[in-house]
Amino acid sequence: MKPYKTVIYSFFVGGTFALIAQAILAFWQMALTDTPMSFFIGGATLVSMGIIGCVLGGLACYQYVEEWATFGALLPFSGFAMAVGMKAVGPWTKQNATMGRCIWNCVWFVVWFNVLFAAICIAWGFVCGMMGAQPGAALGVEKTTGGMLFVYAFLVGGLLAAVFQILYLAIKSITPKCTPLYILMTAWMVGAILAPFGISGALANFSGEGFSVMITVGGYNMYNVGLDLFLGHIDAALLHLGSFMLAVCGLALTALFTFWIYNGVFGRTPIDEVHAGKALHSLEELGYDASMVKRKNVEELDGFDADSDNGTPLGTTGAVTA
Repeated sequence: MKPYKTVIYSFFVGGTFALIAQAILAFWQMALTDTPMSFFIGGATLVSMGIIGCVLGGLACYQYVEEWATFGALLPFSGFAMAVGMKAVGPWTKQNATMGRCIWNCVWFVVWFNVLFAAICIAWGFVCGMMGAQPGAALGVEKTTGGMLFVYAFLVGGLLAAVFQILYLAIKSITPKCTPLYILMTAWMVGAILAPFGISGALANFSGEGFSVMITVGGYNMYNVGLDLFLGHIDAALLHLGSFMLAVCGLALTALFTFWIYNGVFGRTPIDEVHAGKALHSLEELGYDASMVKRKNVEELDGFDADSDNGTPLGTTGAVTA
């Protein structure tokens, strides 16, 4: 596929997921406002998106989208939940690993990734507070309300996905060792890096879930925790941190359900074979003689090295590595 096409697809797919998240947020605002769980409205939206990723990933459908719109699919929380789940599917299907090891792969990745980057962003927020950063900085951008919020969510969500897709393609052209995981790490940190300049707050106010459903929001939230700690706003810091921890637990659960759903439907069949089988079935339904394609596909799979770097996308290979 031409690189420019992946950027275009990333824009539309990322924007669509942001639009879906904005609709989900509207539901949770109605359901949780004025309840003890009102603080978790944002977290509930992220977990809901994780469930979408887990179900579609477990059914081996989400990975199709990732193949032609890498960061349009991976940058939203739904894609991150799916990709972490594939961390368990990979060794389960290609290395005949035990279920315990596969589950541990999922849980350990969620723990080290979120704890490490949360600690860095909290420290960054604390330092920025010492340097005079102000809480709630948003370049004077007020929160968007009404129907235009959905439009802005689509546009900003799509633009963020396209920007990180371009970044991935640029770095990949310099060094083939660049993987989507490194770009996801960068995206997480960008939310915190831009926060003291008011850019993260402005994007969140302007586009709602166009920014807040992307994993960039993780760094932004942890930056705010660090800033609140410096200012002595312990209650606010603990509230942000508690919401974050609930979202992380939701990520871990949705990732595990991705694995369990996949195992329940496909067992130990590698996803490469699952997708190949679906393609052959589609050809047969259209009336084509797929026997020659099937023979060639089997020969290729027989020679497939599960440990090789075959350049396939993050979610389709379970290539999220520590």
